[in-house]
Amino acid sequence: MTMKKEKHQNKRFIELVERLLERWGYNRTEGKIYAVLLMNGKPMTISELAKSTGLSRSSVSIALSNLSREYLVTYRKEGKTKYFSAVPVFLEKFLKQPQEMLEREVLPLKKVVESLLESAESDEKRATYEAILSDLSTLECVLKRLIEFEERDELCFKKGSS
Repeated sequence: MTMKKEKHQNKRFIELVERLLERWGYNRTEGKIYAVLLMNGKPMTISELAKSTGLSRSSVSIALSNLSREYLVTYRKEGKTKYFSAVPVFLEKFLKQPQEMLEREVLPLKKVVESLLESAESDEKRATYEAILSDLSTLECVLKRLIEFEERDELCFKKGSS
């Protein structure tokens, strides 16, 4: 692979990991640092990460604290220096998404819409809330099926691939 193509692939890798982590509730800085650590394959210091990402040491430090707390990054100490490594946890984070979405967004939203439906003063409002409730109920069913599937299906997990 040419140097230019490798540089492009590295940049693309970082962008995709940033986007994926953003979707899971992390910020772009955390995504960038996680991607760089994954791609590097060896432990890095805060200074090395700051130089590699173009971010300030302070931003890197804050992001590493958050990533460590979430178990996406581990570190070891040698004297006063910490060396950080990424833990590949894409599957684990992905598998938590349906349950978290159901508990944090769908079920609470469904309760709010049910309450709005009860107090709706016009047929138009009732129809709107019923349509939203129907959509949320379908989403709830799909998420529950996904969760059940993940809990039962071992085929992908035994082989480590599809």
